[in-house]
Amino acid sequence: MAIEPYLSLITSEHADKPNYMAWLSAILQKVDDSISVSNSIPSAFELDTAEGAQLDILGQLIGQPRDIGVPLTNNSSILDDDHYRLVLQAKIVRNQWDGTVGEIYDIWNAAFPGTQLALVDNQDMTMTANITNLEDNLAAELVTAGLIIPRPLGVELNVMASTSITSQEYIGSVVSGYDIVRLSVPS
Repeated sequence: MAIEPYLSLITSEHADKPNYMAWLSAILQKVDDSISVSNSIPSAFELDTAEGAQLDILGQLIGQPRDIGVPLTNNSSILDDDHYRLVLQAKIVRNQWDGTVGEIYDIWNAAFPGTQLALVDNQDMTMTANITNLEDNLAAELVTAGLIIPRPLGVELNVMASTSITSQEYIGSVVSGYDIVRLSVPS
């Protein structure tokens, strides 16, 4: 809202009075500022662009704290903004998941474009997720911690992730080149 259109509505009887126009401009500017702030709030809390404290507030609303409670490669369980955003997006999708395998693939493709996921129902209350081409070791740890892929209640998820990480510590072991990590997420 700009205040000029409202100032132009003042009749000629008062428009030439500088004190009146200054007083009216000050009041209208306060209203304009408050409207601008209230209009900026939704965009500040968009999940794709929020940072820092805004992400923390979104995490409270979504029900996923930044501290995931699982120590990661960097010996911290607190996520940076990019990985926290990924976990929040996955939490939202997991909460709306319809229970079908097809939607798991949709979730995966949205979270990790360029990586492949193959799910296998082992028919014994377990399922295996074969993941290839993960480039980020922290994202691989989030998958293995059960924070990305939804699973039915009572079903154990076995994750086999192949990464292209070279000479970095990955879940307690040093890998070089192409490595396959097998982990289980308990039911």
